[in-house]
Amino acid sequence: MNQKPFDTAGLAGSSKTKGFFRSYGRDWGKVCGCNALLMSSNLLSFVIGICLVMLLFPLIFESFTPANLKQVIIDNNLANVAEVTDEAVESIFYTLCMLSSFLLTGMLLVVNGPFYSAVSFYFRNLLTGEGDFKADFKKGLKENWKKSLAASILSIVVTVVILFNIGYYQRADFGTASLAAKSFFSVLLAFWCCMQLFVYPLIACVELKFREVYRNAMIMVVKNFPVVLAVFLIQLVLFLVIPFGIMFSLGNIGYALTMLLYLIFSFGFTSYMAMYVTWTAIQKILASQN
Repeated sequence: MNQKPFDTAGLAGSSKTKGFFRSYGRDWGKVCGCNALLMSSNLLSFVIGICLVMLLFPLIFESFTPANLKQVIIDNNLANVAEVTDEAVESIFYTLCMLSSFLLTGMLLVVNGPFYSAVSFYFRNLLTGEGDFKADFKKGLKENWKKSLAASILSIVVTVVILFNIGYYQRADFGTASLAAKSFFSVLLAFWCCMQLFVYPLIACVELKFREVYRNAMIMVVKNFPVVLAVFLIQLVLFLVIPFGIMFSLGNIGYALTMLLYLIFSFGFTSYMAMYVTWTAIQKILASQN
């Protein structure tokens, strides 16, 4: 990486980080506390996410409207016809919208950037064993809010463009070209999600220009691809497989378990994991420069 050199001042103590699960086990209580903070600070993000889901997802999934969803349920005998009322279908539809909104936030596509970078700065110091939440959060928010806000806006714009293109080529009748284009934008979306893992930690930890943040994030995805892929799959499990699975298989109990998972675990865990992966990548770069 040929960008502005990493500032190694204040990195003493990095040797205290000896594996992700050991680090998380040491800090899990603080991470859960930050999870609640991330949930509350992303309320606007959830609303924006719901709007994007309702606008863009029907372009990709034809059944993602109340009327079409009702027909799918009836055609596939998923419930007794008498039970498939408009009110019941609308309840399912808005639940899907809510879960999809959490998915967008969990994949770091629609997030409150300033708060994420501030929490990332605190997590970096936790990894070195020197975290002070009040001081770290205040400093991280004050120093990085402009760049982080720009990153969150850029993420929404890019996500909308990619999802729109997936929807467009999903419906377009260009034969093989449509399939190729849809596949390309789907892979691009996955790669964009992987890049987001590094964006806010890099903003929090390294003095880089805005465009260099994304250049470094791209490089880190490529150089750490097996680890990044594993984190990406864990995110999908936490924000797609588990919530959709337990909510629609366990009813009200599943709803309660899903909300509990969101409130105390998912967002903090993935943010801490992203910081750990980024911090490990930074250490490798610092070692190569010595």
